Amino acid sequence: MEDRGVQPLPFGEADDGSCPVRFHLTHRGGDVTRRFVAIVLVLAAWIGGTVAGSLGQVPAAASNPGILIGKAHADYTPSLTGSKPIVILAVGSGARPGEDLLHSLSDSLHLIFLNPDQHHATMVGIPRDSWVDIPGHGSNKINSALATGGPDLMVQTIESRFGVHIDYWAITTFWGFKAMIDKIGGLAVNVPFRMLDTYSGVDLQAGAQRLNGEQALAMARDRHSLLAGDFGRQEDGGRLILAALAQFQKEYDKDPSALLTWIGAGLSNMSTTLTVDQVLQLAYTVTAQPVKNVQNIVLPGSSASIGGLSAVALNTAAASAIFRDVTPDGIVSKKNAPPSPTANQPR
Repeated sequence: MEDRGVQPLPFGEADDGSCPVRFHLTHRGGDVTRRFVAIVLVLAAWIGGTVAGSLGQVPAAASNPGILIGKAHADYTPSLTGSKPIVILAVGSGARPGEDLLHSLSDSLHLIFLNPDQHHATMVGIPRDSWVDIPGHGSNKINSALATGGPDLMVQTIESRFGVHIDYWAITTFWGFKAMIDKIGGLAVNVPFRMLDTYSGVDLQAGAQRLNGEQALAMARDRHSLLAGDFGRQEDGGRLILAALAQFQKEYDKDPSALLTWIGAGLSNMSTTLTVDQVLQLAYTVTAQPVKNVQNIVLPGSSASIGGLSAVALNTAAASAIFRDVTPDGIVSKKNAPPSPTANQPR
C-alpha cells in the first residue's frame, strides 16, 4: 500500500520549464494541515505580487535588508519532516545601517534545535564574549568570528567548538528587529524584572506589557542592569523569541488572517538564497512548536580576563553535556539543564 504519511502539495505550474514548488507535510490532523495550507496560500500571494510570478527564490527585500537567512552548508538541505532535529544559528548583528551585515560583530547568539517529529525545541544561548578558537585565526571572543570570516566562519567556529551540525543561519539587525516588532503591532512580553539601563536605553517595569520595536530591542540588548550580565542578556533574547512565538500562535488561532501581517513583517525585510519551498517549510516547522515545549537555556561559564580582554570562560564540561544531550532529539534533560542565569535578579 502506498505510504500517504507525507504528501507533496504542489503550487502553481512552471511554464518556463523550471520545477514547480512543492511543499511536504506530515499529516497530524486537520488543524496542522489547515495552518500549513494557509501559510502556503498567503506566502504565495505575497511572493507572487512581489516577484511578478517568479517562484524560484525569495529575493532581497531591499538593498539594506534587516534579516538574512542562508543554509549553513550549500551542498546539504536537511529534512524538515523527520525525527532528526534541525539546527538554526540565530545571530543578532551589531551592524549599523550601511555596514556589512555579513561581516560584523555578533551582539547575540542562539543555537535553536527543532524536533519536528516530537514538536519540541531547545534554544541554547551562547554568551557573545565566550573565548574560543576561531579556525585559522587563533583564539578570540566568539562574536568576532562573523566579523572575521562571515557566516561560513561563524558556523565553522561553533561546529568545531561544540561538536554540532548547523543547518541554517539567520542574521537579524537592530533595524530589522525593530521594524518587525512594529509591523506586527508590538510584542506582548512578560518582563521578568525591573529593567533600567542607560546604555541600552531600556526602562521597563516587571510584568506583562506590550513593547514596541525600540523597547523590545532595548530589552534584548540590556546587560548592564543584569547581575548575570551577558548570560542574562542571552536568556532575555530567548524570552523575546518565545514571546513572539506565543503571540503568533495566539493571533493566528484567533484570526488566521493575522498570518498576512506576520508574513509581511518578515519577508518584506528579508534577503535569502533559500527557495520558496525551503522558506515555507522552515517557517512552518518553527511556528508549529508549542511554546510549552520550548526550552530556553544559556551555556554556563564565568567572567574572565584573557589577553587583557574582558571575556567569558565557558564551563566546558557543562557545555559538552548539554550538546551531547540536545543533539540527538533537541531536548535537554533536567539533569543537564543549567539554572536560569537571572534567577537571583531582583524583581
